[in-house]
Amino acid sequence: MLIDKNSLIIDNVKMAQYLTKVKFGYHKIWGKDTGRSLSGDNSGTLKGIYPKITMTFRKLNEGEISTVLSLFNKAENKVTFYNPDLGRTVSNMSCYSNDQEYEQENFGKIEGYSCSVISNKKREYYQ
Repeated sequence: MLIDKNSLIIDNVKMAQYLTKVKFGYHKIWGKDTGRSLSGDNSGTLKGIYPKITMTFRKLNEGEISTVLSLFNKAENKVTFYNPDLGRTVSNMSCYSNDQEYEQENFGKIEGYSCSVISNKKREYYQ
């Protein structure tokens, strides 16, 4: 949840200055014993809930795109964000990022694009 300019930080870079939109997701991973019975009841083992943050960037100039791309062109990111269901800031959550792909037309600014960071570990809060 974005509550101020410091509520989403990736590898010590405050991201709010680059963003137009942020989507916070909590994705459930279920075990292979999961499914519905003939009566329609759902059962199974919840293996974990993995936070995912999808960011949509505004148009970026050359210096800004360099900063953003360098953040996500590595194996791990440390992410700090405010989590409303915990009522606190989660600090230095280990994440990986999706592939980076952006568009540019006529030598102008980089068009806004989206990318995500996904937690490497399940949330302890839900265990």
